[in-house]
Amino acid sequence: MAIMPGQFAMIRPRSLYEPLLRRAMAFYRVGRGPEGHLWTEFLYQVLGRGTQSLARLRAGDEVEMLGSLGNSFDITAAQEREALLVGGGTGSPALYLLASTLLDQGVQLRLFLGGASRGDLCGYADFAELLGEERIHCATDDGSWGDRGFVTAPLQAYLERLTREAPSPIVYACGPDPMLHRIAEIVASCHVPAQLSLEAPMACGYGVCVGCAVPVRDASPGGFSYRKVCTDGPVFWSDHLHWPS
Repeated sequence: MAIMPGQFAMIRPRSLYEPLLRRAMAFYRVGRGPEGHLWTEFLYQVLGRGTQSLARLRAGDEVEMLGSLGNSFDITAAQEREALLVGGGTGSPALYLLASTLLDQGVQLRLFLGGASRGDLCGYADFAELLGEERIHCATDDGSWGDRGFVTAPLQAYLERLTREAPSPIVYACGPDPMLHRIAEIVASCHVPAQLSLEAPMACGYGVCVGCAVPVRDASPGGFSYRKVCTDGPVFWSDHLHWPS
């Protein structure tokens, strides 16, 4: 099973029938054990019954996993550019596999990490070990770590400081819709390409339920049509998305 940065899996504990639906989880880390067996890690926040049931699992318990699902980040687009990764809250885990893959290819990275408070900077310790703290810009709503406010502010400040002579960076981001919408506005004004990994409620994960549809720009009479986050995404180019006004 090939797993690419940005893809996800649908997971639930095996033999558990309530809640019925699997939960969508981005792949955080992947590797192979001594015997060649594939292993994966998922990082998530315990919020409802689904994640509570996963948090109660112990070593040796079995899970039902459907994956890998969805498309992936365009890694080739980062060649000869600096890659700026932007993670908000529980969207940050979707970027760790991307960061490690880009580093392996010699791409220069910088991470912008945001959350409500210090404890909401998901994966900070792992990112710091991977990149070094000097290449991480943090922002928290309460100011408990890094800048006070939204993570989009230091991203915008960094982009506006860049000289036009330098090659344009590329932005990769995952987080809540308001954050991604603001990033789309920032990169458009700075003429920087960006790929956004969308978070959407999913029941099936493979395009049957159509519960995760989002508007995407096209030549339709209304200027947009709908695409499924689970199969057409979750990664979209920022200028392809149609944001409600």
